[in-house]
Amino acid sequence: MKWILLALIFISGIYYLISDKKRAELEESQHVAILQKEDILPVKTEKVYIMKFSRRTLETMRNLTNDVNPEVRFAAAEILWQIQDEQVIAIIKRMLEMETEKSVRIKIIDMLAKDKTKISLALLAEALKSYDKTTRIRAVEALGKFANREAIPVLNIALNDYDEEVRVKALKAINNIRKDIETHKEMQLKQKQAKPIFKVE
Repeated sequence: MKWILLALIFISGIYYLISDKKRAELEESQHVAILQKEDILPVKTEKVYIMKFSRRTLETMRNLTNDVNPEVRFAAAEILWQIQDEQVIAIIKRMLEMETEKSVRIKIIDMLAKDKTKISLALLAEALKSYDKTTRIRAVEALGKFANREAIPVLNIALNDYDEEVRVKALKAINNIRKDIETHKEMQLKQKQAKPIFKVE
């Protein structure tokens, strides 16, 4: 009877160790999946509530992006961006290509930089093709604050720019992204290590 009891304790101990190891491996794989998921930019900013405008109001705002006053053009584009109008991507792309006022292009880039999404990333890539050096530099600086590896391939455009200042800024932006990602990962690892092994309830 004593040997049977010892054998049962031994078997239950092995079972506990195996199940504990599997649980630890599962937690680790979930943690890696979370880290990888955090590296993926959302397609667009998710908003809980977006006010709906009438078709006529939307058409008017879209037309105002061609207004003679640069402040009106930007204000209209900003509202359309915030309400996620279905035509706003094409409108902003056109404005980055055709806008004559440098200040409006800079404001658009700053607006796009606030939303860390795939759409804003694609539009900032368009800004890197601008004929204006200041616009390209501002787009590079905005991309350097993305803290996401998806911004690095976009910066390849600037790395091949004919202007050396743009190329230098692109290298600095890539370095900033690298530092931000590494800092973020280190903080996450420290938080994970700081968690207690046993919970007292």
